[in-house]
Amino acid sequence: MYLIKNGVVHVGDGTILKDCDILTKGSTIQKIGQGLDCPEAEVVDASGCEVFPGFIDPHSMIGALGIPSRSLDNQEKSDPITPELNVKYSVDPDELNGQEFYKSGITTVGLAPGNTNIMGGQIVVVKTAPMKMSRRIVKEKAALKCSVTASVKSVYGKQNKMPMTRMGSFWMLEEAIRKSEKSGGGTENQERDRVIQDVFDKKKMPVFAAAERIGEIAGLHHLMEEKQVPFVLVDGYEFGDVIEDMKRQHTGLILGNVNDGSRIAKHRMDLGKIKELAENGNKIAFTNSSSGSSEGREVFLWTAIEVFRAGVDAEEVVKMMTIHPAAMLGVGDRIGALREGMDADLAIYTGHPVKTYAARVKHSIINGEVVF
Repeated sequence: MYLIKNGVVHVGDGTILKDCDILTKGSTIQKIGQGLDCPEAEVVDASGCEVFPGFIDPHSMIGALGIPSRSLDNQEKSDPITPELNVKYSVDPDELNGQEFYKSGITTVGLAPGNTNIMGGQIVVVKTAPMKMSRRIVKEKAALKCSVTASVKSVYGKQNKMPMTRMGSFWMLEEAIRKSEKSGGGTENQERDRVIQDVFDKKKMPVFAAAERIGEIAGLHHLMEEKQVPFVLVDGYEFGDVIEDMKRQHTGLILGNVNDGSRIAKHRMDLGKIKELAENGNKIAFTNSSSGSSEGREVFLWTAIEVFRAGVDAEEVVKMMTIHPAAMLGVGDRIGALREGMDADLAIYTGHPVKTYAARVKHSIINGEVVF
């Protein structure tokens, strides 16, 4: 048991509780309030500190990249349509541990397939603490990863087969959906068809779709609106050029690394439009990934700071680091907010990490254990 005392508690939904205590028992939050007392609990002094729900990166590659050999175990390049694959089988615990996400307050990640397949496989949600994988997994089959980026054309174009163009990528995406709709369950790709039906017909799993340029993003909006499937846009650097589609369809956005000035210039990116999406009710999140590869845990916080600097309220940015990604992954009943009965995942900072680079993690708690 831990009793976190006298912190400024950011619930995750915009609520701030000053001089507040949090009591954890086992892997869950037992009680939240002022003046709590529990003689059997170990006290963690959070005086002068800011306490947040553990941050969530909903679309990370680290843990499945095959570092240091870079074998890219999360990218199956033999077939552009592989929705039946489960990325959990590519997870390397040592690689995940080596990144030490929790030292930046990131307590959960959605491990995702790469950008090389039109349908790349299923995302798994895991905790970042160095513990047994059975205790880390929050949810399997949390989302279907799709991609219509240039990475798809690059991989299969070199093999001299479809898709070699953007129109080929979209045709193959539509054709996979059509085939699954006609399938009677006795085909060679029975499991593939079942997953596609679960996503595009039964809506059992959301779509996380990677796209960067305006044509890719606009094409996805057209297709998903036609199929009446809500989706989350990954990377989405030119989202501002299709912002009315984003607002009308309430598209989620997982924003890739925007800290490279040349990338912002290349895509004519206006981060101020994030505020416009937030005011419309679109769910927004951040990731350390960029164009199908991951660049380190620091990128997550740097992107959050850039969005704050662009005029988004700090507590709105906190939502993008906690409650929004939890909702995208369908795990908001367990993580993403500091509430009684939820997982005891907390990030205790010396200051507000969205407002200043000087803020440092004092403690990270995952599943009720102090891991840093």
